[in-house]
Amino acid sequence: MPVFISYRHMDRPYAMNINSRLMQANIKTYLDVLDPESQTTDDITGVITRNISECTHLLAVVSEKTALSWWVPFEIGEATITNRRICSFKTGPTELPLYLDKWPKLTREQDIDFFIDAYRNEVTLKRSMALDSVTGSDSMRNANRANADRFHSDLKSRISRGF
Repeated sequence: MPVFISYRHMDRPYAMNINSRLMQANIKTYLDVLDPESQTTDDITGVITRNISECTHLLAVVSEKTALSWWVPFEIGEATITNRRICSFKTGPTELPLYLDKWPKLTREQDIDFFIDAYRNEVTLKRSMALDSVTGSDSMRNANRANADRFHSDLKSRISRGF
């Protein structure tokens, strides 16, 4: 169940910090800067799309600089199509686009801990996304969508409570 970390390259320090936190929690991640293929390919769109399809979660680092990026919205869109678990990590005082209201918004270091807990809880309760749930039967896709909605609502609730 890897986590795809989406970010604008100007926000790389935030992405690297999140990547380190997740890896310390034994959560596999995908970060393009650590992927030699993404650094040398002529088909970056194909590499990004394939890696999103191989991840179960997408965590987007969002700042005022993200508004100038085409990649972060593209990556969120790719994850949305296949009911990936999606969260944003907001840096600074920037206003987030309204379409991100659907998913949990992390704003503090503690919120990353909540994400880690929600991720682990999903695995423990066997509600985690199977990668074949995207191409499987209607019932499998519906179960994945329901589990994704539960992941999002549980994490939003925990963030709003602050504990």
